[in-house]
Amino acid sequence: MNVALGIRSQLTLGIVLITLAGIGLIGILSIKIVENSALYWKISEAGRIVRIIRVAANKPQPDDAMINYIGEALREADIDDYRLNGRKGNLLIQSGTLPADGEVINASNEFIVKRVGGGWFRGPGDLLYISAPLDKASGRIEFTLTLREIKEDMAGVRRFLLLYAFLDSAVIIVFGVFFLSRSIVTPIKQLDEAATRIAGGKLYERASVSVDNEIGSLASSFNTMAERLEAEIKTLERVNLELLTTQEELLRSSTLAAVGRLAAGIAHEVGNPLGALHGYLDILEKGLPDKEDEKEIIARALKEASRIDTIVREFLEISRPSKRASEPVDVNRLLDETVSTISVHKDFEGIRTEFSFEHGLPNVIMDEGKLRQVFMNILVNAAHSMNGKDENRLVRIETSLERRTLGARPRRRRDDSPLVETEAAGKDYVVIRFIDNGSGISSEDAKKIFDPFFSTKDVGKGTGLGLFISQSIINAYGGEINFETRSGEGSTFMVVLPSGSEA
Repeated sequence: MNVALGIRSQLTLGIVLITLAGIGLIGILSIKIVENSALYWKISEAGRIVRIIRVAANKPQPDDAMINYIGEALREADIDDYRLNGRKGNLLIQSGTLPADGEVINASNEFIVKRVGGGWFRGPGDLLYISAPLDKASGRIEFTLTLREIKEDMAGVRRFLLLYAFLDSAVIIVFGVFFLSRSIVTPIKQLDEAATRIAGGKLYERASVSVDNEIGSLASSFNTMAERLEAEIKTLERVNLELLTTQEELLRSSTLAAVGRLAAGIAHEVGNPLGALHGYLDILEKGLPDKEDEKEIIARALKEASRIDTIVREFLEISRPSKRASEPVDVNRLLDETVSTISVHKDFEGIRTEFSFEHGLPNVIMDEGKLRQVFMNILVNAAHSMNGKDENRLVRIETSLERRTLGARPRRRRDDSPLVETEAAGKDYVVIRFIDNGSGISSEDAKKIFDPFFSTKDVGKGTGLGLFISQSIINAYGGEINFETRSGEGSTFMVVLPSGSEA
């Protein structure tokens, strides 16, 4: 398990490691300096011994007396291992065992010193092996000096350095933790706690840091930032509240405007047949002498009442564009039947119809009567757009199966999700295009073509609800209806419905 160290532990550990590294480096250098000094002192001692032996060897005296003197001098110097060769190379005296070889640490005409054992990281060594001539011509003395005292002294120095490093680390840890906690760790912790509280919504919180260093400067800047952030957020909240209030007012105003337009439309549409009905009833109230005239007035009154009923039913359809009586519908067949029905209509007189149907088109699942109503509305509108033409009045109807991704619709209320999800990979849709060569729709009228009660027809020839109801029906079944137009060149209305396999 990984354990994360706090900033106090990290800083203390870093200082301790740096201190130990510094003490260790200084200790190693100090030990080597003391060690080399001791070795050179030993070499100086070996030089004095060599000079004493040379003086004794060069005095005119019998060989036995010289040998005894030299042996006595070496034993006085606490040297147990030595060998003395005469001028002719013969062995005069030997004691102990001399080393076979060693590392040369000093070489001169006076004598040669080799170290046995030891090295840079292995200590001073075990012995010094000294070899020196008795005079310039012949004879040689060889002996060893132990380095035991130096090794013991170096061991004591190492123990002292280790104890010093331990005590120094303890002092650093104690005082380091105290001073780091006071000047760095505690202020940073206070900053962190203040930031956490502010992030939790307590915008009035501030960091209480009293140290006079970079951390204190950071805390001051943090508090300034928090004050500005609090002011900005309060400003945003106030602006957001104003926006919500304005949005609600606009929504209320647009709703009232829509209700007003709806009421005006209802009053306008119902007013004409209602006025006629009132007139007929007034005539009937006064009485008619001829029964045939009375029947005619009653028939006309019933006709106006039927018109009122039709208008009311259309408004009910607007408020309830839900899916009812869904069934598989063959679009190609329904189009053929609709065109056959409308072709005898007086508004469709003199209009040619061309078909381009895709064979094997899948059915759509919806109310056949409603879809027929949509087709009738579009065809009637196409016929009306060609009223000003004397010839070549043509409506072309095309069907196809296309892979599409319908766009997301924007939200209409505050609590709606921002966008309705779109299909990621698209779906199969049955597409029906109605292409006419009429007068087209102006850019200004195109913006309002699906609005209720909007109509480009003459007064009395339309309610302005056909396309609005058609769009409501198609949207209720998961499709869409749109158009392309150029003024004076005709229009193309396109109905897009999900195929039966994708419904």
